[in-house]
This record gives sequence, C-alpha cells and structure tokens, in this order.
Amino acid sequence: MTLPRGPAAVSLSELVSRPEEVDAVCRQLRSFLQTNSRATDSFAVELLAREALNNALLHGHQAQTDKQARLSLRLGRRWLRLQITDAGAGFNWRAARLREAAPTDISGRGLAISALYADRVSYNQRGNQITLWLDNRNTAKRHQHGKLHA
Repeated sequence: MTLPRGPAAVSLSELVSRPEEVDAVCRQLRSFLQTNSRATDSFAVELLAREALNNALLHGHQAQTDKQARLSLRLGRRWLRLQITDAGAGFNWRAARLREAAPTDISGRGLAISALYADRVSYNQRGNQITLWLDNRNTAKRHQHGKLHA
C-alpha cells in the first residue's frame, strides 16, 4: 500500500485477507500521519484501523485469504476520516451497538474501542463498511487518552 502525501490526501488501499497485512498497513498509516504533521493522532488511528481491519478479516472474510478489504483515509481541515470495507455479507450493527461486551468476550470490543476513540462512527446499510471520523479539535484529548491506555 502506498499512501499519497498532502493535507487533503485520499488514500485507497486494498489488502489481502491476512493478519500480517494489517501490521504493514498500520506501519504505513503511522508514517503517513507523521509525514502530514498528524503524529499525535497516530495511536488512535492505528488502533481504530487495526480493530476494523481485524474485524473485516476475521468476521467479514471469515479468514478466507482470497478476499480483499479496502481502507480509505482522508485528511481534511476539520476531520480525519478512516473507512474500512470488507467483501463479507456484513453484520447487524444496530443490534451489536445495543450489546455491551464483557472483558472476557472473544468479540465485540472493537465496537467499544471505536466509540471511545472516534468522534463519530457509522456503518453502511449492509454492515460491511465502517466509517470513523476524528475531529481535529479533539486531538489533544485523544492524545491524553492514548497515553493512559498505552
């Protein structure tokens, strides 16, 4: 995956459904954010991307390595938008939002993490795409929260 440079950059990347691809994407996201003077958002963006991509590969693709997920990152003046789409059938995100994950649950923590670190979270109708917005005005708050959990 190659991410373009610039403050209004849009990056699209398709990755093969393998866990090691997630690590590579997260390293590139970190580098991209540092290059674009957004290093303070790196922890939150990487955490959100890692959770969403792992969910896409595990749940959406059911560990089938012949499928691909798509990641899009947009840096704007007010918002950073991260979007992940998988090739799966989707899930009932409305019902999942109502259920609170217990610390011992195998799944469900990604939704809680998304709600905690993103300023806005939405899903497409089908449930195979998540869009996460981070308000640029809340960078300091996320940075402090990341320090507490890092």
